Amino acid sequence: MLDSIEIKISNKAYTAFILSAFNQVRSRLFQTNLDPIKEALDILLDNVMEHAFEKPFEIDLRVHFYIHSCELRIDVIDAGLPFDFTPYLSTSLDQKYKYKTGLYRVYELVDRFEYQNLGKKGKCLSLIQNFNLCYDLKDDSVSTPEYNKEDVLDKIHVRTFTIGDGDGIAKLVYRNYNFSYYKETFYIPYKVREANLNNTVTSIVAYYEDELIGHFALLKSKKSNIAEIGVACVDPRFKRMGIMNLMFDTLIITAKEENLSAIYGEALTMHPFSQKANIRHNMIESAISLGTVPSSMEIEENIKTAQKSGAMIAYLLFNPQPRELYMPKQYKTELTKVYIRANIDTMHSKMTPVSRKNLDTKTSDTLNSGTIIIEDYFILSDFQKTFEHLRHQKRDIIFADINLHRIADVDKVVETLNSLSFFYGGLLFEYYFNEDYLRLQYINSVDVDIRNIICYSDDANKMMDFIRKDYRRVQI
Repeated sequence: MLDSIEIKISNKAYTAFILSAFNQVRSRLFQTNLDPIKEALDILLDNVMEHAFEKPFEIDLRVHFYIHSCELRIDVIDAGLPFDFTPYLSTSLDQKYKYKTGLYRVYELVDRFEYQNLGKKGKCLSLIQNFNLCYDLKDDSVSTPEYNKEDVLDKIHVRTFTIGDGDGIAKLVYRNYNFSYYKETFYIPYKVREANLNNTVTSIVAYYEDELIGHFALLKSKKSNIAEIGVACVDPRFKRMGIMNLMFDTLIITAKEENLSAIYGEALTMHPFSQKANIRHNMIESAISLGTVPSSMEIEENIKTAQKSGAMIAYLLFNPQPRELYMPKQYKTELTKVYIRANIDTMHSKMTPVSRKNLDTKTSDTLNSGTIIIEDYFILSDFQKTFEHLRHQKRDIIFADINLHRIADVDKVVETLNSLSFFYGGLLFEYYFNEDYLRLQYINSVDVDIRNIICYSDDANKMMDFIRKDYRRVQI
């Protein structure tokens, strides 16, 4: 951060001081047109003043101007009435742009419009505008040149990892996430190198001239022939040039060359952009796992959440085969929708369990989550013992992943889990042992909020609607 300004007001008449401060900030910047973010700020202040406070003398509002080298962020924080921002988050982007007034209008005016629930401290609405030029405010000088998109794409070079890339990858992750990214390996150059050399990770990198400006990775599964795609970032100076798509294309080609059966992505539900990228590359959205993004997570110091966000899981299957499945009646319709979208035929299974534990567990201290893997029908007391152990560890979210190929009594398994307040999460293709699993989930912390989940596609919005309904059903 290069500079910051805070203004606190307790009277609507003082709004003019905030707009005046904006004008003073704008006069110091090298940007040609900041009128849109000023209009957005005016709209936002009017809405907060009107809806957050019942009486004028109750006004308690703070505005922070954060001036970074490559962006301006304005936080409007109030301690007024609670506000349900969910309708604005869950409405698809195309619908948002149809509105020309109020908070919907703000989406047309700025690069980012984000909401944070601050609990007892109130709420925060943030306006973020990226700059055309990066600069040093104190020296009044441009710190980086403006890059021409055509020139950059003409000179860009995308390839797989080679020794020497680790340092550039670590620095790039830091520029995008500060130190909030939960895959800590990617902050340590030699660990990035080791992961690529032992083939647990395959990094795709993008170079402009001799500078590493993009990264995307295949993170190989230990229990199946699939890989998660992730650690995707582009240097802020080169965003919105199509570099991520170029790396994505190379990532898919590389996954096929490595004979993986599928790749999957866990797109953040804090914003729709990574979801949109997955859909653009023909990935099938199959599950929404709640509470899997730490509350400390931030993106370019812009997008944050006071509670634990979730992940939209989407798959690209390279050689989809028909499935023999035991489909639970409670979720057969929802699961069938996913298989149809994936163009996979299903039939009734005659398979029997193999020599695996009926119940197995894994935990993630980083995400503070626990998972119970179910391979066969179980003794209730055994499951309760495993479940209670995870609950007493105060895991924020507990998943139950149920094998769909081998459990003839799958309806009893689902019924038992529903009675313990587990609800629908979705379908995981080839997640363990190259077999499909139904994911149910249990919220074990107030830090996990099921409401503020952003879905980009219509299919995802419908899936999230079903998840909310199923959550309410199992609470009764």
